[in-house]
Amino acid sequence: MNYEQQDPDPYPDAVQIDGHAGVAWYVLGLETVPDVDTEWTGTEAQTGNLVCVMVGDDRHWAFDPDDVRTLARADYCGECGQIGCGHDGMDRDEV
Repeated sequence: MNYEQQDPDPYPDAVQIDGHAGVAWYVLGLETVPDVDTEWTGTEAQTGNLVCVMVGDDRHWAFDPDDVRTLARADYCGECGQIGCGHDGMDRDEV
């Protein structure tokens, strides 16, 4: 999946996706697809979706931005991506 990173990044921490409870995701950017002019311009058209990966994974998924909710860093495990898991060694008492 192709994507364009946003600057500034509106999702600097992980997010939760509606319909995928319990899993934290990272937003990579806005999904793009080739259009009729891509061969000449080298640019692609944005679809309006966000390209995301589950924390701890590398498979790309596309989601509607309306289904995305930001998470506080202390709410998820940075290793396995489970929301509520605290086995990544982060001291959540200081957050």
